[in-house]
Amino acid sequence: MRLDLGLEGDWMVDPRDLASRLNVSTNELKRLNRLGRVDAQLATGADEDTGLSRVIIRLSDRGWSGVFDESGALISEDAW
Repeated sequence: MRLDLGLEGDWMVDPRDLASRLNVSTNELKRLNRLGRVDAQLATGADEDTGLSRVIIRLSDRGWSGVFDESGALISEDAW
């Protein structure tokens, strides 16, 4: 899994990777996103976490977070 810069300057994670981590199909994740039922947040690190980014994805009954390094590589993750 990678955190990549999109064409419009936004950060993106492949929805197929997210769907598998959230235990839903890719189509279901996209459907929920269209309905506004996916909460996605990106936070950049400060102080000792400078250069790191955290992505947090929440659905109504589950969630996932991942920490990415400066190159966009996933270095840790958690699901609930």
